[in-house]
Amino acid sequence: MRDPAANNGRELARSPREPPSVNCRLEGDPTPMQVAKRYRDATPESDRLPAKKARLLSTNTQQLGTENETQTKKTTLQQPEPRRSKRSYASFLDDFADEALVHRRPELLCTFVSEWLESVESDREKHCRSDSHLHPSDEQPVARLRTRSAPVMVKARDIGGFTVPPTPSSTGPPSFRADLDDDRSRSSSSSTANVRNPRYRQNNLRFNCIHVRHATSPLPVTLSGHVDSLRAQRSSPGLSSDDLNQAMYRIDVLAEGCDEEQVVKLLDDTVFPDPEGDDTFGPATGLMSNSSTLMAQHLVPADGASPYRVTQPKPDRLYGYSERTVGGAFTQSQLLAQTMLHDRNPDYTTATSRGLRFPFLAIQFKAVGGTRGDLWVAANQCAAASSACLNAVHQLNISLQACQSTRRVDNLSYCIAVDNKLAELYISWREDSSNYYLQQVDTFVLSRPVEFQSFRTQVRNILDWGKDARLTQIGDALDVILEENRKNAAQAAKSRTSPPDDPAASAKRQKPSSRRNSKGSQSSQTQICATNPTLPEAEAG
Repeated sequence: MRDPAANNGRELARSPREPPSVNCRLEGDPTPMQVAKRYRDATPESDRLPAKKARLLSTNTQQLGTENETQTKKTTLQQPEPRRSKRSYASFLDDFADEALVHRRPELLCTFVSEWLESVESDREKHCRSDSHLHPSDEQPVARLRTRSAPVMVKARDIGGFTVPPTPSSTGPPSFRADLDDDRSRSSSSSTANVRNPRYRQNNLRFNCIHVRHATSPLPVTLSGHVDSLRAQRSSPGLSSDDLNQAMYRIDVLAEGCDEEQVVKLLDDTVFPDPEGDDTFGPATGLMSNSSTLMAQHLVPADGASPYRVTQPKPDRLYGYSERTVGGAFTQSQLLAQTMLHDRNPDYTTATSRGLRFPFLAIQFKAVGGTRGDLWVAANQCAAASSACLNAVHQLNISLQACQSTRRVDNLSYCIAVDNKLAELYISWREDSSNYYLQQVDTFVLSRPVEFQSFRTQVRNILDWGKDARLTQIGDALDVILEENRKNAAQAAKSRTSPPDDPAASAKRQKPSSRRNSKGSQSSQTQICATNPTLPEAEAG
């Protein structure tokens, strides 16, 4: 007989995943296995039932067959089989299934299974690293990668039947592939520039020859005089006192929270005129404006050697000239001359898909206290838009130079960054045929009535300059270019119809005729000599 204390020690040494043997068993009570063993020992061999003997005989036979089969497998080289799972919900079948306990004490089996289920349920709450994908926690959610179709994994095997590891997709070293991926990601991020990036001015603008100057930097003399003219008083009346007070009240309301649409609505009613319905800046003047329209990519500055790109401008408001022939800014001949400015792009001066030409004023709206309001970002957007405006006039001046003309169009433009509190006025110009400059020339606090009126005055003066002096310069330049192209075309047509006389060519054409004349005179003289044989040979010669 084995010592009960030793049996109890072995029971305590078992794995915590193994189920207890008896439900609510006292410490001194025997275990179910001990009870079953004592029962078998107390029963004589002769009292056992025949069915029991047959069953035991069958069990021994099966065990013998299993041992033979195992011995046979050991002598044969086979593919290794995967290890069986040692999870807690299956371990009790091998360790605790006692046939005597099952057949003679079914109530103990029920208690045994119940206790095992409870222990498994509590133990499952302790997750290991390999089970984390099956039971993701709330702190660290597991992301699932979805694909359109899972590829069929076909494993190659050698002659012995063993799996051959797959061939790597790239033969290059891992470090080289990592560097290549970094270069690709860097190039893709630079090509899609973000105007909100803190390095946008240093990288994307500066490396494409666009420079944002400090507001205190001195302006060139010609530009300084032009800015001073914008501050001149207008003869047209400004806002009435009632309209101004109403505008101040609306600005105070927007300070509590607003979006860009509300800012646009305020300034459209008070500062910026509507080119479609305003009498002073309407369609009859040739002006045109587009809202939230992409500017042509060919007008955006781009240095081929720079890895950074300028974001394609999409100003909230863009003023330029209409392409309409009836009541538009240009005549039919001037529109034709615009197609001659660039050799490969006849629409070079067209800034938007709506036909706006030669833009000169770009506006970016923001909202303080609302969404995405930042005048620094607006200035970055203005830098790209104003540079595109300069390129259209620059191409016009190149054509004037090719025509040997001394005329030049003032290549400058304006842009405004404004929100519901401040308005910043910028001037942009081009130097050295390659560098673009943007500089702030004035700032207005919209909540102050005097500065609000000054802001409105300067905007109207810019529009006056655009529809008068600037449009006149562009129209005269187009007339010069068209006239020069007509002269060149007429000379080319004349040279094709009547080629110039060449003395050498005319001499060549006359030589064959002289030869024919000499031959004819000699034959006539021979005939004369034949008819008069008494004539001396000397005379005949």
